[in-house]
Amino acid sequence: MNNLAKRIIAGIIGIPIILAAFYFGGLAYLAFAVTASSAALWEFISMMDTNRRISLITAGIIFSGAILITRYFFDADIFVMLSAVLILLSVYEIFLNEKSRKPDRSLIIVSGIVYITLPFAYFGELNKYSSMNMMIFVIVLIWICDTAAYFGGKIFGKHKLSSISPGKTVEGSVSGFVFTAAVSAATHYIFPEYLGLIDAAAIGIITGIFSQAGDLFESMLKRHCGIKDSSGIIPGHGGMLDRFDSLLFTAPAVLIYLKYIK
Repeated sequence: MNNLAKRIIAGIIGIPIILAAFYFGGLAYLAFAVTASSAALWEFISMMDTNRRISLITAGIIFSGAILITRYFFDADIFVMLSAVLILLSVYEIFLNEKSRKPDRSLIIVSGIVYITLPFAYFGELNKYSSMNMMIFVIVLIWICDTAAYFGGKIFGKHKLSSISPGKTVEGSVSGFVFTAAVSAATHYIFPEYLGLIDAAAIGIITGIFSQAGDLFESMLKRHCGIKDSSGIIPGHGGMLDRFDSLLFTAPAVLIYLKYIK
């Protein structure tokens, strides 16, 4: 089976699962969030920890799942929980002998939780500030941005965007940004009762910028670690982190706009 066929099959199976999780919310989303964030965190820790210590990966996944589950059922303060994780890890390191002590454990786990788990914990809040399903809207805009950037680069691309990702071009990036902002703004005229023009334009601009920034950030991590994909868990698509890198940057940025700026 060639790579394109694998990508199509994975998309046919994966896209409905993602959309259903964000559409139904509740326990369906919690189960999806714990599963997806655990897989992405496993990939992140495996990339950043050259020894791929099982204890490190296990601890990260346990803390990540505990944060998501505790926040869902008890609405616990996520930053208090994150502080508790850092304190527990630090105390654990203090009482180890010199040979066993690895201070980087705390840094890798906490940075992974901040990068991956925190966004998953806040994804559901997007819908609190809009009468439409904002999470699905943002996901669709990210797909639009990726597609427009890809074809824009293929057709018009001449100038390299960054050494981080040699295949990306300035023209492709601009195409993704402009098309995403335009489609988002046009959504107001299709669903005026759900989305004001200013909000639609702002969300499109935010997505056009942060979607590509998230993609480039993960590419930078992979380039630093000397790998092509975060893992091979999704046939034809790479890893979980490869699929959610844009969303990890975009959704929090949109939430900040809706909660504090709008």
